[in-house]
Amino acid sequence: MLIMRILLGSVLLACAFVPLHAEDNTDACVAGDPFHWQEHPGTSSLSKLCQGIADASIGKRARAEGELKSVIRQMPRSSSSYRAHEALTWMYFRDGQYQRANTQLEQMLAEKPHAEDAGAVHSLFAVLAQYPEQKVAKNRPSTVRSETIDNNLFVPVTINGVSGTYIADTGANISVLCESEARRLGLKLTATTTKMSDISGTPAAIPMRVTEAPDLWIGKTHLKHVAFDVVSDANEPFVELPEGHKGVLGISVLIALGKFRIDSGNRVEILPAPAEAPTGSAPLAFDEAMPVTRVEVSGKPLSFTFDTGADRTYLYLPFAAEFPELMREGSTQSSTMTGFSGSKAHESVVLPAVNLSLGKTVTLAQATVFLKRTSDASEWAAGNLGFDLISQAIPITIDFQSMRLIAAAP
Repeated sequence: MLIMRILLGSVLLACAFVPLHAEDNTDACVAGDPFHWQEHPGTSSLSKLCQGIADASIGKRARAEGELKSVIRQMPRSSSSYRAHEALTWMYFRDGQYQRANTQLEQMLAEKPHAEDAGAVHSLFAVLAQYPEQKVAKNRPSTVRSETIDNNLFVPVTINGVSGTYIADTGANISVLCESEARRLGLKLTATTTKMSDISGTPAAIPMRVTEAPDLWIGKTHLKHVAFDVVSDANEPFVELPEGHKGVLGISVLIALGKFRIDSGNRVEILPAPAEAPTGSAPLAFDEAMPVTRVEVSGKPLSFTFDTGADRTYLYLPFAAEFPELMREGSTQSSTMTGFSGSKAHESVVLPAVNLSLGKTVTLAQATVFLKRTSDASEWAAGNLGFDLISQAIPITIDFQSMRLIAAAP
């Protein structure tokens, strides 16, 4: 089964490039690949807006706030101020700071009252803003025993004193429970009118419902006020999972852990130590709420979305553009991508194998390259890095403090 990426990002981003003032130009701040500014230093120095967006993407929160709020003050009701509000919205959202995120979204709508896509998520943001903001009450080093089921990583949690084992999914921009699990935990649901889609490109028809877990423990890390989307038990990945396993820990929870190491022997070590920037590691950054990393293929550094909740790695059109000769070695066929909302067939080329470097070499056998857009990220990312390749790189450390992905070389 392929765990979903809940896609809210496309909803906001669709409005980002409609200028309110003709003289204001935000084209230099290219949407998508967050490593663009690092590789094009001339572009990153063009404006405070670009720098603010870049700083927000790598977790430099205080600096990003200063830069982006300065843009808003200096260029009110412009496409630049709209982009600044948007960057702040996602920076707050992925940290579980939903009240702050909603404030920014409402300011976006004040600038563009008829922005259809931004308006579509307002219901969700407004409901989430009614909850207290997520916070880390305690974070101490600990080691927990994990499970790997169908190429998904499950870690133990305790919510309101009730134990469970949930999928750790960097690709989910909000945590998820199924209905029966929410009932088991005694949580109250609130309806919204916001709908979501997933990595397969299949839109969901059912509006989102949300709830809040007042207390959540993972090892010796204690989080308060964690928001969850609640879906039917009939949705993937929950259909065949046993009781107590029907939950997904999304990006706000994983960021709150700070730094964690996935080790051999079904161990996950939580390491809330001071941030370090080890040599030989790959950078992490955020595209909205989705982590992105750099992977080398035949010596070429490529951006991949980093999705621990995907059981398979897929490649996209930018990969095909980089390796036209390799693409000629593959076979053309229809490939099905399965996500939370269902399955969808896409035209693809299947390659015998592709070797990638994450600090150590991993092999993607029967590599599927989709030839058409499946999501916003598929337009600029070379692929979506799933747990099939991440598990080959174990032991691997995901560090949201120094924004690095550390895979030990053999």
